[in-house]
Amino acid sequence: MSRFWRTVRPWVLVDANRKMSLPERFLKNEDLEPVPKEQRKWGPWNYVAFWMADAVNINTWMIAGTTIQAGLSWWESWICVWVGYLFCGILVAITGRAGAVYHAPFPMLVRSSFGTWGSLWPILNRAVLACIWYGVQAWIGGETVTLMLRSIWPSFKNIKNTMASSGTETYEWLGFFIFWLISLVAIWFPVYQIRHLFTVKSYLAPIAAWAFFIWAVVKAKGLGPVIHESTQLNRWDHGWAIVDGIVNCIDGFATLIVNNPDFTRFAKTPSCSFLPQLVTIPIVFGITSFIGIMVASASKALYGAAIWDPTQLLASFLDNQPTHGTRAGVFFISAGLCLAQLGVNIAANSVSAGNDMSALLPMLINIRRGGYIAAIVGICICPWKLLSSSNKFTTYLSAYSVFLSSFAGVIVADYYIVRKGYIKVASIYDWRFQNNPYWFWKGISLRGFASYILGMLVNIVGLFGACGAKVPKSANTLFRLNYFLGFLVAFISHIIICRVWPVEAAGDKWSAEAPEEVEDYIVARDLEREKAASSSVDSVEYIDGLQIDEKPVKTKADEAKTDIQQIL
Repeated sequence: MSRFWRTVRPWVLVDANRKMSLPERFLKNEDLEPVPKEQRKWGPWNYVAFWMADAVNINTWMIAGTTIQAGLSWWESWICVWVGYLFCGILVAITGRAGAVYHAPFPMLVRSSFGTWGSLWPILNRAVLACIWYGVQAWIGGETVTLMLRSIWPSFKNIKNTMASSGTETYEWLGFFIFWLISLVAIWFPVYQIRHLFTVKSYLAPIAAWAFFIWAVVKAKGLGPVIHESTQLNRWDHGWAIVDGIVNCIDGFATLIVNNPDFTRFAKTPSCSFLPQLVTIPIVFGITSFIGIMVASASKALYGAAIWDPTQLLASFLDNQPTHGTRAGVFFISAGLCLAQLGVNIAANSVSAGNDMSALLPMLINIRRGGYIAAIVGICICPWKLLSSSNKFTTYLSAYSVFLSSFAGVIVADYYIVRKGYIKVASIYDWRFQNNPYWFWKGISLRGFASYILGMLVNIVGLFGACGAKVPKSANTLFRLNYFLGFLVAFISHIIICRVWPVEAAGDKWSAEAPEEVEDYIVARDLEREKAASSSVDSVEYIDGLQIDEKPVKTKADEAKTDIQQIL
């Protein structure tokens, strides 16, 4: 068994050749530790390209349609999008700073707010949500692949359906599976290298979006009737429709807001990520939304009803005018949307799930393995069934995701106000509770959880209402402010609680500089690895850094005894 374990150990354990005790292996691995300087390669334009690439996705394309259908005019809805994504830009820049300063991912930084073991709860929440969204987004991406295949082979749609019992068509499932396979390739690469994917996407995806816009307007011989429609809502409903439009944008960003440190940790300097994200997000998401509005308006002139989903509109092009030119146009636009959807799924779901699962079980899972687990879970949950079984499924997911606002409120208050930007790096990776400021009570921060629960309670009744339960009208009205309420209540509560019950290891004053102990930790870690690699381990065998068997060293007396036994 020992020989077998030594053979498979490098394939099973993460950082198998590194000497660590078993408790240490439950808290860290190389992917979770601060990023070394040679891997901090993301500059300002990488973050601009990242968000340019992320903005061109099907959800953003359709975001304004919800409020226009609710009764707002197109320009009012577009202003809501700008305001909503401005808030998103501010929140993303704020939450990402800790990652850019300490070069550690979200699962590690959250230990300072919720405790060494308490952090597992927000990490688990985000991991589960990321896995579900991975499957849903992959299914949407599969629709773009299906369109490309239909463009090449029009008869592809007529493939015999052998999956009727599963709730989908065979040709749709094949498109999904191909997209799923392509995603596996992207998951393989380290996060600091996939910036090239977003750079390529930042060129190709916007070109596809603008080409779609021009094509739709030309086909409709104008911008369509939606841009001429005005609101018919009364003052009360009109005001709340505007609020809904703003909050919808933030709800869709809930995961990206908290997982931004997973990307900013690769920034060359903190300034490389802060301002580029703050400025880029509202601009590029606003432009994508504008294209979505105009294309949907043109579709109403063509088919009598606005088609907000770009994949459905492209499918209508193929169904109604399957010429060679139409098929070529649909193929190239679908390819751009496919690339866009791939980037979104990697950024919003795969990387975050990989970091979270790695934090849940660092000994066995790194970011790459976590990403593949998310992909497997994403296909096992049968996203086509989830989307077809209830048209409220995405509403449930979005409603649940707003509870990430409470986590975000606690994290921002703890980092900026309570600790004044100071985190004791070595302690967030230390399993020993003595003198560990993040051990709190048995590894759980009661302050953090009290603030989180208070932020969650203001939305809990409204959540049930959003899911179809009968609740007081006031609760439904309050829930329309869900993200703002959850964030602000948790934020203010945490500040008050920590003033009454102060935390340890808080900064004396705010510092914009990264503490030297980040580099000290990296140097100490590298020295430890070099020492482990150069030291002789012939006489001691380790498993998980623990000495399990000491091989006896033969003395001259032992050798003489052996010789006598052989003679006899």
